[in-house]
Amino acid sequence: MRNAGRIVLATGGSLGDLHPFIALGRALQARGHEVGIATAVDYRDKIKAAGLGFHEVGPSLVDLLNDTGMGVAALTEAIARSDRFLFGDILLPYAGAAARELIAATEGAAAVVGSTLAIGAQMAAEVHRIPGVAVSLQPTMVFSRYDPPFLPAAPWLKPATGGPQLWLNDLTRALGRMSTARWTGPMNGIRASLGLPPTTENIIFDAGRSADLSLGLYSSLLSPRQPDSAPNFHVVGYAAYDSETGAAPALSPALEAFLSEGPPPLVFTLGSAAVHIPGDFYVESLKAARLLGRRAVLLVGADGDLSLGAGDPDVHVAAYTPFSLLFPRAEMVVHQGGVGTVHQALRGGRPQLVVPHLGDQYDNAVRVARMGCGATLARGRYRAETVAGVLAGLLDDPVTAVRAAEAAGVVGAEDGAGVAAGLISELVG
Repeated sequence: MRNAGRIVLATGGSLGDLHPFIALGRALQARGHEVGIATAVDYRDKIKAAGLGFHEVGPSLVDLLNDTGMGVAALTEAIARSDRFLFGDILLPYAGAAARELIAATEGAAAVVGSTLAIGAQMAAEVHRIPGVAVSLQPTMVFSRYDPPFLPAAPWLKPATGGPQLWLNDLTRALGRMSTARWTGPMNGIRASLGLPPTTENIIFDAGRSADLSLGLYSSLLSPRQPDSAPNFHVVGYAAYDSETGAAPALSPALEAFLSEGPPPLVFTLGSAAVHIPGDFYVESLKAARLLGRRAVLLVGADGDLSLGAGDPDVHVAAYTPFSLLFPRAEMVVHQGGVGTVHQALRGGRPQLVVPHLGDQYDNAVRVARMGCGATLARGRYRAETVAGVLAGLLDDPVTAVRAAEAAGVVGAEDGAGVAAGLISELVG
């Protein structure tokens, strides 16, 4: 007998992928649904601490390291170099097993909600004949012809309403479909093994179009709904979650004391993925802060060098701290451009310098700059003198400060998790 209220959320990736799903899960739970998140075992404790159920689906980080023979840094760098590696060598080889695990996890569920990286979510919906909901966490994965993502391999892609630029966007999308069509065959092989008919959909360009409901769980400031969106697509806003333990986030006493003892600092972070490939980011960041005579907070990750700036009262180094509490108290935030970090910086109302490392970060960076809330700097140009010059320009620009403050009012008022939960509840009935 089906439990009409149980909903399974499926996601994968970094904390920027997980946190919005925890927020959504809690919003659905508040509406009376039983909720479980299906993802890698690495996140089990975090999900349970948030009060949600957990289903192990997909490979763990240890599995990926063992199967690829890479360390965390090498694996992250490989993903940074090539989206083809991410899809062809990471997602697809595990897709069949993950789909079967997700089908088992959704037995008796009322609906399945999957992120772009949860390839088996739609298959599970079809197998059980339950509603399927597709979630895009960033505009990159929607790939509108009118508002295409910025891609380093296709820098000519730009927003357009018509004319030669729109034609160029369409041509590029067509070529992209051709180059990624080779992944449709393997996906149809998995579908056949599950007793499902073949599909002609492209797993990148058609993501979410066959779902019963498709959601953009990001701020409309990054990209509002476009005219070529699927009829069932809604941009619902950012879904905020920022806790390691499920309890209310808190700053460490040491960081709280540092922030209280002087002017707002520059904050430097590489999020939860790019932090594995920092290069000289933190060393150059510290030099730039000193060139500007500014205080600095460096969030270096669990494996980072906590001794940076040792003995300097104007420097605080930590592995991690809740962005939602730190960013509003910063003078400026310098970060990698992950969509979760971007949203938290926008909510904090501070100017941003975005240094993209991989994936959607390049597009997010351009959107932040386009909004007038900051600037972007290539990873290869991240040197103290250059960084200090860019930061000085942003700090002296009153327009950037105003735009950042205005964005904070908009993003801070968004309740993407609540709006999405309402739409999903309505779909389930």
